[in-house]
Amino acid sequence: MGAGLLMLGSCVQPTVNVEPAPVNKADIVIENIMTRVSVRNFTNEPVSRADLQTLMKVGIQAPSANNRQDWEVRVVDNQQTLNEISDLAKKSEAGAQLAQRMGDKNIFANAPAVFFIAQEVGAPYSGVDTGLLSENILLAAHAMGLGAVYQAGPVRSMTSSPEVMEYLKKLGFSENYELLNIILVGHPAESPAVKDRDASKARFVE
Repeated sequence: MGAGLLMLGSCVQPTVNVEPAPVNKADIVIENIMTRVSVRNFTNEPVSRADLQTLMKVGIQAPSANNRQDWEVRVVDNQQTLNEISDLAKKSEAGAQLAQRMGDKNIFANAPAVFFIAQEVGAPYSGVDTGLLSENILLAAHAMGLGAVYQAGPVRSMTSSPEVMEYLKKLGFSENYELLNIILVGHPAESPAVKDRDASKARFVE
């Protein structure tokens, strides 16, 4: 019997701890950049405040000239507020053209959340800094499974309407800041393909 137990014990394989393959962070980041697309159609599902807060934190982590942080961000996820802004904007000439393209949607494509991004007037690099902030938000949204799109067109319809500009005062931008662009964010209702880029525009110089 003892011999039998000895033989049985010898058949038991020792436990081997298999180390997980190391995560290549560079691959994850590059994959996220290369697969990001602009999403313009969204479901009715709201974006959680926690996710929107994360996107705000990621956005303001962007670099800026001399760390001036010459931008301000306001997020609106109240559909009534967005519809009221849209209704006012549609009364302007630029807004009417946009409304015609949008059909029965508001000028924000019925996105559940909109980031309003302003730049400091007179700051020499505020436009660049605002772009960096916006890209951070777009990439983070994609990594989180959300859809997003950078837009400047609707800003023209808003800023050309005195009624909208008066309404936008409730966003609370500082006096020396002006609205530059918006970012629509929501759960995607489409899966557009990644568009080709012109690789000839970037090359080595000997």
